Amino acid sequence: MISFNRSQIIGAEFPDSEIIRFNGIQEDHIYGMEINMEVRIKDGEILKIEGNMKRYTTPVCPNAIPILQTAVGKSLRDEGWESKIMKEIGRKGCEHFAEIIIECGHCFDPALRSRDLSLALEKDPALDQEQYLKNWSA
Repeated sequence: MISFNRSQIIGAEFPDSEIIRFNGIQEDHIYGMEINMEVRIKDGEILKIEGNMKRYTTPVCPNAIPILQTAVGKSLRDEGWESKIMKEIGRKGCEHFAEIIIECGHCFDPALRSRDLSLALEKDPALDQEQYLKNWSA
């Protein structure tokens, strides 16, 4: 029996109050890719990005790593940002890298919401979490 499994894991941390740092990993039996990316919280601008290919299919694949730098300056808040990333990173470089960047972008607001809830609970441990999350906006 032929089977296929792909995992994508996105982590986010807040080194300070202005930056969110993403680590995105995509793994399957052929590819192993990783992105580290820093994003400014106030406007979603990608400030820094690094990529690593652990497993890939052709000797041309690593040529996509420098193309990641075209993502710097793009905002995860701009309309159509996903298609811009796919066009500029995916088509010109590596579609797997583009997929990881896009998934990191989809985790932007959930990570902020989680951070904000944690900070609110530190101030008020009896906080109604459901109500807080209903009222939360990025």
